[in-house]
Amino acid sequence: MDISDITEIFELFTGEENGIEYFRIINLAMYETGMMLRPDAGRTDTRLNYLAAAIAYYRFQQILAARERAAVTYAGKVLKESQNTAYEYSKLLMKDYMQICSDLIKPQGFIFSSFSGGEEALS
Repeated sequence: MDISDITEIFELFTGEENGIEYFRIINLAMYETGMMLRPDAGRTDTRLNYLAAAIAYYRFQQILAARERAAVTYAGKVLKESQNTAYEYSKLLMKDYMQICSDLIKPQGFIFSSFSGGEEALS
């Protein structure tokens, strides 16, 4: 992963011109991406730069949504959960890049199983 490429992609996603200001968010997204990697995955695959930038963009939108929620609820208004569309689209973008990188990252879903009466049930 290359931090300068990730910063440029982050700027593309956010529309911000100075992605360096968001270095901490980008750095955290790089770490998060690295933790998702399979042991045999190459860290130089270009797709990982896009995934890290999408995660950084999602985290950025989470921060903005939290600020917006606090400001609006402080003013006494009720905020609908789906009101922040940028947050929702950033989540979809991140999931799309996770799908694109599915051969490089560990599976993100879980299968829950339980046993009752000696029979196995999957849910």
